[in-house]
Amino acid sequence: MNRFLNNMTAVLLVTAGLASAAQAEVLTIDGLTPAGSPEFVRIRSLAIDDFGGSDGRALAFELEDRLADATLFGQPYFDVIGGRSAVQVDATLSGNVTAGVEQYETVAKRRRCVERDDKNKCVTHRNIKVDCLTRTIDFRAQVRATRYSDGRSIYTESFPDRNEQTICFGDDEDFASSESVIRAMVANAAGAIRNDLAPVQYRQDIRILESRKGMTKAEGNAFKDAIRMTKSDAAEACRMWDEAASAGLLHISLVFNRGLCAEQRGELETALVLYGEAERLSPGKLEVTEALQRTSDHLRALEEWEARQSGGSAG
Repeated sequence: MNRFLNNMTAVLLVTAGLASAAQAEVLTIDGLTPAGSPEFVRIRSLAIDDFGGSDGRALAFELEDRLADATLFGQPYFDVIGGRSAVQVDATLSGNVTAGVEQYETVAKRRRCVERDDKNKCVTHRNIKVDCLTRTIDFRAQVRATRYSDGRSIYTESFPDRNEQTICFGDDEDFASSESVIRAMVANAAGAIRNDLAPVQYRQDIRILESRKGMTKAEGNAFKDAIRMTKSDAAEACRMWDEAASAGLLHISLVFNRGLCAEQRGELETALVLYGEAERLSPGKLEVTEALQRTSDHLRALEEWEARQSGGSAG
């Protein structure tokens, strides 16, 4: 389940702009997260081969759609072929998917009415033991990619998931449809595999640092003016922060924000230098740690894209 959550994080970045960030001053960053599996840098064509098991066909169809829709800089990342074909491809995907549903009786504590008045209004509630039914759905998708040129397996992963729901006597709910739960598990697995095989482009609003603690009054006022400027002219805000740095101001908020400016302009090496300086000024600061990881990932994704563009087919 954690694997699905981690991969979902990459997908959410595409539509990022969290409510908390939207209420504060932000800079918008366009970035890339690299594919989870570097083996696919030179894989251009993929065939969706046999997927066995009770839900294998569902995953095969979902994967075909997800991978066909994967694009980078407006270009399809893979040429996806469904099923067996006479066309020679760089790699094939196959696997097995099973989902088991079990139910068993159990007992759990629930808040229930134990006394009513003459108008049938509950006057006393207690937590009491009641009879219940628990349903568990255990899901596992196993996926393998085989490279055509040498027959070597270049990707083998397992995607387990589990859903448990308990319904007790007197509850005002029923079990969610097992079919809908399994469909969601299939979609989660397909999303995780797609992010393992291909990079993800995203646009994300990153909150700037606003603390002026330690600045002189004049420095703080100038810094605050630049913060206000981010709402209407981010480039001018960045120029103002660069000017403050040239005047000798050294502060974690200034260094970090200048790093964001460089990242926004696509100057990733400069951004890494500035974030590294911010890390030295404030070791372990979450925003800085995330920025270093984000920028490093973006650089790696670009390097892999360049390698893909300059190389031929898989080999």
